[in-house]
Order: sequence, then structure tokens, then C-alpha cells
Amino acid sequence: MADADTLKAIMRMFHYGLFVATCRGVDGPRAATVSWATQTSFEPKQVAVALRKGTTICDAVQVERRFGLHIVGEQQPELARAFFRVSQIGPEEIAGYQYRLSASGVPILHTAVAWLECEVVEQCGQTGDHALFIGTVVDADIQTPGIHSLALRDTVWHYGG
Repeated sequence: MADADTLKAIMRMFHYGLFVATCRGVDGPRAATVSWATQTSFEPKQVAVALRKGTTICDAVQVERRFGLHIVGEQQPELARAFFRVSQIGPEEIAGYQYRLSASGVPILHTAVAWLECEVVEQCGQTGDHALFIGTVVDADIQTPGIHSLALRDTVWHYGG
């Protein structure tokens, strides 16, 4: 078996984007920067996102069975940074960023390049430290056309391994 440092280095070779996941919480909206997300199906349109167990965003998605997944643009590292640890949540802003609620109550960030609203259809990951949610896309929009997404490899941050 490979040593821990080798395995970590290999896992960090995977390509990841940066996203902000959102969900309605019992006492207000929840949001977190995530990097483990991918498309999983063409028809129906589905995505998967892995959320660290025991976090408020993971707990909220388990209860609500819906989440928003926001694309962070290549020139928006501050958007990703703002949701590493969210301390400010209000009726109109999360971590200083304005949002609106979708018809089903999912917070949608105004600043994101694009967003998806998803309904959870499967949950996996009983043994790991992250829960994997597969969601069917029920709504989506591009708010800033022509912008590329920010890749984790293009930042100073590391997550994985």
C-alpha cells in the first residue's frame, strides 16, 4: 500500500472546481464552499456533491433534500473564500453576499456565475467522512455568460487527499 503522503499527492492531482452549496436550514440559510462536485447523468440531468459529515450544510441537505450548487467564476476567489467558514447569516445576505429564495426555499446567490437547484434523489457515503448527494436538477440559470469557472488548482488552496 502506498504511504499517506503519496496517496495524498495522487488524490490532489484530480481536477476540481469550486462551488458554493446552499440549503435552507431550520434557523436560516446554510452555505459552504465545496470542491467535490460533478455531473452524473445526462437524462435526467443530475449532479453529485460531497459534503463533510457533521457540518451545518450537510445536516441541512439531509433534512431538506434540496440544495443549490453555485459556480464560482475564475475571477471570484473571494466568493469561494467567503464560504469556507460562514459567520454572517441574515435575511438578505450570507457572508456578505445577497441571495434570494427559490420557490422551494433554496438560497440562490446573486453573485455566482451560474447556479443549479437540485432535489436529492440518492445519498451515499455511509462509511466515509463525507456524504455524497445525487440531485436531479429542477432549475438553473447562467447569471454571467461567457465566464469560466474557477478551478481549485488555480488557487493557493488544497482540499483532498
